[in-house]
Amino acid sequence: MILVGQYDSPYVRRVAIALHHYGIPFERNPISVFGDAGQMAAINPLVRIPSLILDDGEVLIDSVAILDHLDEVVGPARALTPRSGDARRHVMQLTAVATGAIDKAGALVYERHFHAASAINDAWLTRCRDQMCGGLAYLEGRLDGAWLALGRFTQADVTAAALIGYIKLRVSDVDVARAYPRLASLSARCEAMPEFAAARPRPEEVMPG
Repeated sequence: MILVGQYDSPYVRRVAIALHHYGIPFERNPISVFGDAGQMAAINPLVRIPSLILDDGEVLIDSVAILDHLDEVVGPARALTPRSGDARRHVMQLTAVATGAIDKAGALVYERHFHAASAINDAWLTRCRDQMCGGLAYLEGRLDGAWLALGRFTQADVTAAALIGYIKLRVSDVDVARAYPRLASLSARCEAMPEFAAARPRPEEVMPG
């Protein structure tokens, strides 16, 4: 199978981390939604990442759908998101907050990066930042042990750590270690794992000029 997208995207990265964690072999096509939009459109009509091209040629789009498929492949005993019940809802709620914060971090980055200084909407920046920080505070308040949920490593931890990695990469004016020390510790714990190291952004994975 082939994972499409760059690891500077936390959505691509969380899929790659899951693939490595599960020991599922894959290749990667690191095309960019900005620099390679034509190629991307031929794979995903939304011109978004990630996409996962299965061995039979079927293309899965959106990290939620991809991760759900991977969890089904490895079975409930190994899945990073439980199959049902309170445990599933708990992990999915925390994961949803983390992905929501990623969305707002991305909106913040795009507003700053793609608009001239004179065209930046400061009210929109403030709103996105406040929403991102609201998600971070929510996760920080629910982290009272090594992991976010169920006393074990789950998709909530993968996504929260991918969020922190993205903030450090693209929103460096947020001092995660000072403002969210528990999340900073979770990030450090996760980044020490081989599946995270195998899915770190390369130096050439940069925002377009």
